Amino acid sequence: MEMRMRSTIHGYRGKRLRHWLLGILIFLVIILIGISILEKAQSPIDTAKERITKVAKQSNKLSSVSKFYRISRQNTYYSAIGENKKHEQVGVIARGKSNKLTTINMADGLSEKDVRKLVDKQFNPQKVTSIGLAIYEKVPVWQVTFIDKDDNLNFITYQFSNGKQVQTIRHL
Repeated sequence: MEMRMRSTIHGYRGKRLRHWLLGILIFLVIILIGISILEKAQSPIDTAKERITKVAKQSNKLSSVSKFYRISRQNTYYSAIGENKKHEQVGVIARGKSNKLTTINMADGLSEKDVRKLVDKQFNPQKVTSIGLAIYEKVPVWQVTFIDKDDNLNFITYQFSNGKQVQTIRHL
C-alpha cells in the first residue's frame, strides 16, 4: 500500500513539474514573439535613420549625427541633428522617403530643449509623446505631440526660428 502511495505522490509531482516547465516555455515563446514584433516595428525607423544619415553625410551636410527624429501628422518627416565639418550644429529634414534635405543651422533657432521648456511653460503637459523637426508651409518647424492633464491629445507646431505657434490642435 505504501509503495502505491509514493508512486502517486511522485506522479503528482512529475505532473506539476511538467506543467511548470510548459508554462515557462510558453512564457518564453511569448516573450520572443514580442521582441520579434518590436524589432520589426522599429525596422522602418532604423532604415530611415540610416538613409537620412547616409544622404546627409554624402552631401556634406553632416559629418556626425547626434539626434534623430520621426514625426508624423499630415506627412511623415525624418530629421537629424549633428555637426558639420566646421563643427557647427546643423539639422536636416526630409519628407517621407525623399532624399531631398532641407538644412538648417541650429544656432538660428530653437533647440529641442528650448521647445520642451516652451511646451512645459505654456501647457504643463502630463507627457510629451513626440517631438521632431518638420516643414510646415515651407518653413522649418518643431512639431510636438503631448497628453495634457485631462488625458487629451494635443498637437502644437512652433516655428523653428522664433518659437511662434503656427498650428495648434488641442483636446483630441
